[in-house]
Amino acid sequence: MKWFIRNSVKEAFDNLPSGICFFDKNGILTLCNHQMYRMFFALTGKDLQSLAEMQELLSDDATAQSRQNQVFLQDDKTAWRFTLETITTSDKKIYTQVIASDVTELYSKTKELEQDNIALAQYSKRMRRLFANTIALIREEEILNMKMRVHDDIGRSVISTRRFLQQNRPMEELDLTPWENAVSLLRHEIELSEEQDAVAGLMSAAYSIGIKIILDGSIPKNAATEVLISAIRECMTNAVRHAGAKELYVHLAGDERTAVAVITNDGAVPNGEISLGGGLTSLKFRIEKCGGTMQVKHSPQFELTVSIPLKSEEKL
Repeated sequence: MKWFIRNSVKEAFDNLPSGICFFDKNGILTLCNHQMYRMFFALTGKDLQSLAEMQELLSDDATAQSRQNQVFLQDDKTAWRFTLETITTSDKKIYTQVIASDVTELYSKTKELEQDNIALAQYSKRMRRLFANTIALIREEEILNMKMRVHDDIGRSVISTRRFLQQNRPMEELDLTPWENAVSLLRHEIELSEEQDAVAGLMSAAYSIGIKIILDGSIPKNAATEVLISAIRECMTNAVRHAGAKELYVHLAGDERTAVAVITNDGAVPNGEISLGGGLTSLKFRIEKCGGTMQVKHSPQFELTVSIPLKSEEKL
């Protein structure tokens, strides 16, 4: 009867779909099923006899061509992952258990995900390039409109001044307002900064996804500019995606030492505490890295407050 039971257990052990084997405290193979024997031979070209041979196969220095990131690929396109574990029996004997699990489906999904990530990275690169081109087009349109306004104002000023001179009127009666307007426009054109370009790009991005940004105050022209715009952009995207917002309200304040932005929206109120996703987590890390703080409230409405110290601008 014992012989029958032992053979039945061994037969069931050999028919397991996973590879499994046991080594005693001296590293001698004591039990191994057919699947593990077949797999080890396929990977090494020799029979499994000791724990040292198994550890050599699984070591980081192993150069098996069929191995990819701790996963071993078989000729039949299946993928297997090995795990080692020390176990102690009821009679205090110590064994090393090695299990080879079929992870073909998981491996396949992982490879698909890697390909999707590559495609997504390429798509993101194209979108960034398109966004940069959009900003350039907006900039060119602004310059063209400015030139047309300057041309018209100067033209009117020339005509007005010529008529004034033709009438031999006193110079103190000459209205210099048109000339002042033209000069002001020219100065404004010269002083357009990169910060204004960034704000124009932000507004363009908001328009493209159907939300309007309402600024209360002005975005400071310093090292905090990029971080604040990143915060506004993240809130803008989340407001549309999660709250169905149509307007984003940005209150900007601070002093010579700190820039502060409080961001809310007119969308649906969150149901409860807000769990930081990848975007907000990255933003929080970036803000804290430069010595700032980020606070998120969900009640009575969504509110994100960002505070950026300006004394460490080089870290931003």
